[in-house]
Parts: sequence; C-alpha cells; structure tokens
Amino acid sequence: MSRRRWLFWLLLDLVALAALIWIDRSLGANRPTIGEGASPTPTPSADHYAQQAEAAYRAGDLRRAEEGYRLALSLEPENPARYPPLIRLLAFSNRLEEAATWMERARQLAPEDPMVLGMATLILDWQGRIPEAIQAGEQAIARAPESGPLHAYLAEAYADAHRPQAALAAAQKALTLDPEHPDAHRALGYIYETMGRYGEAMAAYREALARDPNMVIVWLALGRNAMVLRQTPVAVEAFQRAAALRPEDPRVLDELGWLYYNIGRLEEAQQTLERARTYGPDDWRILYHLGITLYARRQYEEVVREEHLPRGIARLQEVLGQEGKTCTPETMNVEPRCARLVEMAYIVGLSQYYLGNCGAARPWFELALSISPQEENALKGLRLCEESPRRP
Repeated sequence: MSRRRWLFWLLLDLVALAALIWIDRSLGANRPTIGEGASPTPTPSADHYAQQAEAAYRAGDLRRAEEGYRLALSLEPENPARYPPLIRLLAFSNRLEEAATWMERARQLAPEDPMVLGMATLILDWQGRIPEAIQAGEQAIARAPESGPLHAYLAEAYADAHRPQAALAAAQKALTLDPEHPDAHRALGYIYETMGRYGEAMAAYREALARDPNMVIVWLALGRNAMVLRQTPVAVEAFQRAAALRPEDPRVLDELGWLYYNIGRLEEAQQTLERARTYGPDDWRILYHLGITLYARRQYEEVVREEHLPRGIARLQEVLGQEGKTCTPETMNVEPRCARLVEMAYIVGLSQYYLGNCGAARPWFELALSISPQEENALKGLRLCEESPRRP
C-alpha cells in the first residue's frame, strides 16, 4: 500500500473516532452511569389510597373501595384511623365475620381510640354481645362526646338491650350532632323497626340511603319493612338494589330469591337461589329456600338431590350440634330452627313419594316425626305410602 493511501485511511479513522467522542459526550448527560438506574417511581401514600377508596365508594364501586382501604391499611398498619372505614364497609356490606376480624385487630392496636370503640360497639352488638357493645359505646362517647356516629352506634345497642327510651335519646343526639350522617338515620330506622313502627322505620332508612346509597344492609332492612307493610314493589326494588351492590353475596341473593318465592315469582326465585347456592353451597338457609322452591315447582328429582335439601338438613344438624343443641319434641317449641328441620325432612319424604320411592321416603318422614310427633305432613306421607307404596 502506498504511503499516500495509508495516510488517507488513518485520517478517515481519526475523523470517525472524533465523531464518536462528540456523540458520546453530547448524550452522556442523559445516559445513566454504571451502577445508576432510572429514577424510582414514588410509592403512593396511604392517604392516596384512602382518597381513592372514598371516591370509589361514592361511585358505588365497593370492590375498588375495599381494595383502596386495604392498601392504605397495609402501608400504615399502626395507624388506628385506617381501620374504621374498612370495618364499616365490610359490616354494611353484610360481611360481619370479616368486619369482626378487623375490629379485633383494631382494638388490640388502639383499645381507647374513640372510632375504634365505635366500630366495636357496632360489631359486638350485631354479634349479640350486647353488654360489651354498650360498654364500648359508652367508653367511646366519654372520649368523643361530640361525635354523632358514636351516639348512633350506642343507640342501636340500647335498642337491642330493650331500652327504647335510651335508644331514641341516643339516636336524637346523633342527629343533633351530625344531621347529615347516614349512620344516625340508619340507627333511628332500626329503633323504629324494633318498636314495630315500620312506616317511620322506612322513612328513616330512606334518609340514610339518600346520604349513602351503598349500605347493603339498609337496602335489605328497607325491603323487609316494606314486606311487613305489604309494599311489594318497594321490597323488590330494595332487595334488587342490595343484590346489585353485592352480586356475589349468597345471603343477599338468598333474601332476594326468597322474596321472589313469597310473591309467587317462582322461576326468578329458583334462578336467584341457585346463584346463591353457587356462592354459599353449605348455607342451610339457602338450601332450605331452594328446596322449598323446587318442591313448589314440582321438580322432585332436584329436591332429593344430595346437594339440595338432604345437604341442607345435614348442615342444619351440624350447626345445631356445634351450638350444643338438638331437635327433640322437648326443644321443638324452644328452638325455631327445629321447625325448619322438620319441614325439610317431610318435603324430602314427599318428593320421594311422588317419585314413586316410598322406601326412600319413610326415613325422612320418621325423622320429622321424631322431632314433631304430630306433624301432619309426615303422618300423611306415611299413610300415602301404606295406601300406595309406589305412586308414579
């Protein structure tokens, strides 16, 4: 290679190298050095998630609201203020067991926090631990006497303790302190309901729902009071609203399905109760309501299927056993659920009879009679089997 060509290629390489150095320096400020990374994305705060939860709740998205409250709590598990919103949402969404779990955690963390004590008042009362609920409510008010919701929770506990005057006074105090708080109106509605003043109860429940339309239990309460007053369209709408808020809640679906049954809309009752069973396959009440509906529609093969009324009977017996109770002629008039057990037993027996299987029917009639010896439907079933052992 000639000297001139060698110098040409050398100069060309130097120009290329200079260009690379210039590009590297011009971009260097925007390129992380070794050991450095991109700026980290800031973690949202607990307040951020709590605000998102409140917005979702107001929009009627209970799932997203719950997620937000849980995220806020996970970031600040030692902050007592993070617990009451989640507990209230769970409780008013008909999820008492979960609400009770969070309430106990909050009490362990902050046993003297007024709002934690308020949630304890609410949950303990719903659990039937009324003296404890009243004690917690009175302690809460001693620490925050100007809190309307705390007076509302105590009012409900007073009502369940059969102290109507104290309950009304506490509810009125709650409304005076915070007239726009939905829990004050809800408590007043409940007190009226316990007093048999169903029209006034419905009015108070409507006031509560006007301020917070996402309280599932209040829609259910409104519907039940409407049924007592035979306001069927109002009841149907109220139960449907509850089910729209909690479309996978077996207890809410059960209430709606049983309402359909009681007003003669049997096909809708069956469809709704089957959905309820999907989400609560071991709930004896759902199985009882579904079995009665199937029997009314003369779907006897479905009634006697193991996962329907036979399973409902077994589950109710288990529940009673866990409580140390049994159904006998002596306890029949003391334990209301024994009547449901008798009814389920003779319904299975009659269904087997209509299917032409008296051999399978007799044990169910005998179970019913072992609890209620004068049960007419069971006695009738045995007579039918004696007269016509295999009726098609």
